[in-house]
Amino acid sequence: MKRQTINQSINQLYRIATILIIVVIYVLTFPWLYRLVGGTIGAFVLIPIGLVAWSFGWRRGLVATVIGLSITLWMLRWAGMEWVQLRALWPPALMSGLMIGMIGWLRSLLTTIQAQTGELERERELLANEISQRKQIEQSLLAAKEDAELANHTKSQFLAMMSHELRTPLNAIIGYSELLQEDAAAEQLTNYEQDLKVIHNAGVHLLGLINDMLDLAKIEAGRMELFGQDFHVHELIDDLVLYCQPQIAKNNNRLVLDIAENVGLMHSDVQKLRQILLNLLSNAAKFTQQGTITLRVRRDGNWLHFEVADNGIGMSSEQVANLFQPFLQAEQSTAARYGGTGLGLAISRSLAKLLGGDVMVESVQGQGSCFQLIVPAFQLAPVTAM
Repeated sequence: MKRQTINQSINQLYRIATILIIVVIYVLTFPWLYRLVGGTIGAFVLIPIGLVAWSFGWRRGLVATVIGLSITLWMLRWAGMEWVQLRALWPPALMSGLMIGMIGWLRSLLTTIQAQTGELERERELLANEISQRKQIEQSLLAAKEDAELANHTKSQFLAMMSHELRTPLNAIIGYSELLQEDAAAEQLTNYEQDLKVIHNAGVHLLGLINDMLDLAKIEAGRMELFGQDFHVHELIDDLVLYCQPQIAKNNNRLVLDIAENVGLMHSDVQKLRQILLNLLSNAAKFTQQGTITLRVRRDGNWLHFEVADNGIGMSSEQVANLFQPFLQAEQSTAARYGGTGLGLAISRSLAKLLGGDVMVESVQGQGSCFQLIVPAFQLAPVTAM
């Protein structure tokens, strides 16, 4: 910037020096020109004045016009021209001034246009550089996103393929612990029987955690398959009540059923549907004490609406916002008190979407929660999750 200012100053000095030289030559040659062409010598004043106007703009050009015409008139008077003749030169002198003003105005306009053009060009270059930088950032982000998705997909594929290797030894531990419990009970080995029960319960709990992780991995890897079959909704509800009743009664809760008569027949993956509803009922039983858990089922055309409501601890709007995120629970204190991995609801929503439906929730902290599962009554099967 400093070097550019110095160059501009040097250019201004060059122009001033050039104009001064022309004016000096004009003044020195005036007597000789006057003897050759007479009074028309005044017209030649347009040359230096025009240069001044073009170089410095209309304001300075106007000043140069006044000075130049004054010098010319004085020199004409000095050369012997009468006042009457000088007065006759004022109209052309005025026209000369107007012409010089126009020249200076055009020069100023051209300078302004050039300055604006240069500014626009600089802004265009800055914008082009910014666009180029943004494109580079977008490409970097896209590459990072693709790498992360590839890594996540690889992880999910690995976990999905590990299903057999993880479940087989754990099922063996659970099975042998059950056999040993029976033997201990038969021989009345009470101490051993209690220890074996702890091993069995721990194995069952660990198997549930592994199943949740593997189910999530299968869903993310696109390896979860759905198998449709016909079944009666009332029979599904009876199975759910039979399985969940002990867990609901554990916290002195009461289960209320509100099943419409027209729920009828469904064609879907009954295992996945049972898994979703079991998770919703288990959560309601876990977070409700000495309360009421209500299971409502109704049919709306080709859609089944399952609703699990409770009057438990409820959730705030911030907690609901993160409710279906994998490995996240409402609060650290809640996780420490009630346990769990935070996978159940994430898996339930993913399975519901694979079935063509969704899981929604409404909750008020301190008053309870209401989960609603909506799935189509008739789904084509088998369907491979993508």
